Amino acid sequence: MRLFRGHTPDPCAQPVGVGGVKNWCFLIPLLLTSACTTIEDFQAMSPDERADTVCGATSASRQRKAELTQLNNEISAKQELLARGYRLYEYCQVVPISFPATAANCTALAGTELETCQRSNTPARTEYRRVCTETPVSIDYNYESSILHNLRMTREDQLEIHDQQTYVCVAKARSLSATDAYSRYKLNAEP
Repeated sequence: MRLFRGHTPDPCAQPVGVGGVKNWCFLIPLLLTSACTTIEDFQAMSPDERADTVCGATSASRQRKAELTQLNNEISAKQELLARGYRLYEYCQVVPISFPATAANCTALAGTELETCQRSNTPARTEYRRVCTETPVSIDYNYESSILHNLRMTREDQLEIHDQQTYVCVAKARSLSATDAYSRYKLNAEP
């Protein structure tokens, strides 16, 4: 049983670690490199380097990479689930917890000592805390294995699509001048 303070209750049981986990890590290097790349950088690049840079920065390419990252995360989670052999379901509820009043013995004190002592007295109060219990539930290994297989097949298909579309983009972008390549890059657009 776990206690959480200050959380809203979730009365429905749900698997731990399942949900819309967002991975923004793949955007950080892209943002850092796109913010620092200049037209002079593009002029210094070879046509192949310019083409790779332009095609890697397109909105479509970033979307495909995000989808591949999501698939890889799902595959990793499924592999961990199969290795563990069970899911953890979490059931949470908010419960009141009462705290009694505390009173310090302030007799025989005067002045600032009395004031300090009286401030240490606390009234009775009730706090609401989220209390959760986790229940392990065994998995159907064959079913989960088939889902893992489907995820891997989907990843292979997505990788093939990404590679094909990148190849077509790079072939078009090689013929762009440094200025045209830089403008496509700044727009995150295909050549």
